[in-house]
Amino acid sequence: MKKWAVLGLALLFGAALVGAPSPAAAELKVGVSGYVKLDVQYSDKIFFLSDGPGATPLDTDKVGDNSELQIDARQTRFRIRATDEVAGVKMASTVEVDFFTVDGNALKNHSRHVRLRHANFRADVPGGFFILAGQYWGMLFNEDVAGTSIVDFNGPAGQFAHRQPQLRVGTRFPAGAGDLILEGNIEQLSTRNLGAAGVDESQGRGQTSPLFNGRVSWLGKMFKASAAGGVGKATVILADGSDTDDTVSAFALNAEANLAPVTVYAHYQFVSGLGGLANNDFAQQVNLTNNELEAIDSNGFYVGAKLDLTKDTSINAVYGYAKLDKAAAGTSLEKMSSIHLNIFHKFWQRWMAGLEYRRFDVETFAGVEGDVNIVHGALYFFF
Repeated sequence: MKKWAVLGLALLFGAALVGAPSPAAAELKVGVSGYVKLDVQYSDKIFFLSDGPGATPLDTDKVGDNSELQIDARQTRFRIRATDEVAGVKMASTVEVDFFTVDGNALKNHSRHVRLRHANFRADVPGGFFILAGQYWGMLFNEDVAGTSIVDFNGPAGQFAHRQPQLRVGTRFPAGAGDLILEGNIEQLSTRNLGAAGVDESQGRGQTSPLFNGRVSWLGKMFKASAAGGVGKATVILADGSDTDDTVSAFALNAEANLAPVTVYAHYQFVSGLGGLANNDFAQQVNLTNNELEAIDSNGFYVGAKLDLTKDTSINAVYGYAKLDKAAAGTSLEKMSSIHLNIFHKFWQRWMAGLEYRRFDVETFAGVEGDVNIVHGALYFFF
């Protein structure tokens, strides 16, 4: 796998260099954007704004069985974007941060550390070829198809939501009534709680190979679809210094139909051993039995619909579901589901308000259930 990883890196860098134009004088444009968001959330159980469906308190959790009101502004987001064009090559770079972390010193005006979301640059060559490098959405994430409109920061059960350091290449060309996009990348392989003590896989240490991904997308005005897959090797370092590994993989299918004023969409995913890529579903998807690593499988999906009442007002509904095939290390959850119902309204050009009801249900392999009901309001100012 090490040999293939090196070969993959060489091919991607080579593709980026072939035919690269010579630099020419051009004007660099820099813009600042983002939004300030105020969240107000009431839940009938103790459930934090940063939690996803997998954090739902079980019925046996007497401490968690208490209502709670939270007011927060940590999802406020700040973005710097620079664009340029040199010899016909369109170039752009983006750095985006927010404050939605669980650490920080809450004794000082509820401060939180700045969290890096995106830090990447991209070049689009005439003819459709493009290259992207830096931290960006992982390729298994459905960034162009079946996107949800919800107040909840985390999203439904059965969804990928990961940003990874990566090198990506692809091409885009017209096909029928839309565009066909073919992409491939190598990205940091993040599997939680693997490696030696003190090793942080999210920062590029602890794994011997990257995650190799490919995706094909067809984007039309009325219909969109995509299919993506990834494979890699997860490694655990044992106490005696030896290691054990297993193949990890995932794939996703997405579809969306725009039948104005209604948009409907669906997403399906299969995950084996890559719990770090799932959206707060099953954080861990590996077992270590008799010093042998085993990847655990899960399946998930969500379906949703959007109704545009006016150009500024929409109603949205999403149902999600995810199920783990067998118990994995550090988790007892077998399945979970989510319901999101909301209304959004834009006003004063830069303002938007959202009001959402959501419910999460979970069940363990032992048959213990849990649920939480949440009412969540949010006010946004975009700049």
